Amino acid sequence: MRALFRVALMPWAVISGACASAPPIFSAAPATMRGTFGSAPVMRGYVAYRPAALAAPQSRAMVVMLHGCGQNADDFARGTRMNQAADAHGFVVLYPEQPAVANPQKCWNWFLSEQASRDRGEAAQLASLIDSVARAEAVDPQRIALVGMSAGAAMAANLAVAYPERTAALAMHSGIAALGAVDVAGAMRAMSKGDGDGDALGAMALAAMGARARAIPVLVMHGADDQVVSRNNVRVVVRQWTVVNARFGGIAPVEERIFPGVGHAWSGGSPNGSFTAPIAPDATQLIISFLQRTRVLSP
Repeated sequence: MRALFRVALMPWAVISGACASAPPIFSAAPATMRGTFGSAPVMRGYVAYRPAALAAPQSRAMVVMLHGCGQNADDFARGTRMNQAADAHGFVVLYPEQPAVANPQKCWNWFLSEQASRDRGEAAQLASLIDSVARAEAVDPQRIALVGMSAGAAMAANLAVAYPERTAALAMHSGIAALGAVDVAGAMRAMSKGDGDGDALGAMALAAMGARARAIPVLVMHGADDQVVSRNNVRVVVRQWTVVNARFGGIAPVEERIFPGVGHAWSGGSPNGSFTAPIAPDATQLIISFLQRTRVLSP
């Protein structure tokens, strides 16, 4: 299998005020919006999906989907079936898109601190995009979840640390801990070995969060047979967020799921998308259930 996670060489307690379930508002039809974000010379595209049925304004949730290397927004939407989940549960979906001009393999540059830290590079541009779409779609800023696959999962984790006040929950599929690498060599080691120190990375995450630190619910998923990103990373990621959330009394859950027989692919995904394992447990439905349990989505 072509590697999805290539490196190119060149709040639960805090969201306790989340709005209760509100009657859905029905529009004539679902809508797909497309646009660009960033600044010259690197402009990135995005796709946003609004289902026909949504909660009342300011009660709306949004799921931000960060794709893996070699993918784009439409491919990721097809493979995960997250738009169909949005139809069923009434939330907005945002798919930022990384172009080849930013990374030859279309990977998010999660392993470069100048791209993945607060107010810097891709992280700052993604945060600005999320804020903009949330305002336009009347999304409750305390009901925004970050979801990622592979390189997208690593960038989602970095975003959660860089902007914890904007992150209601984090779901990572086949990813690496936040701050798990700062250069190409470190990224390759994390991918192949997954031998990071979860306690040290938890302390680093808390330090990076600073005064904005908060407990964040985290769901960690990984294929048992992943030959691209070592499943050892699950242990590191779980420990990192356990350390972070312990600072706040352990009030936000950190859950893990290992999928037997699944490689470096989205478990239970559609064969119409790339890097999917169609016959495995459905990662998208696991994410929806997790977001419901943590009150990001209404039951």
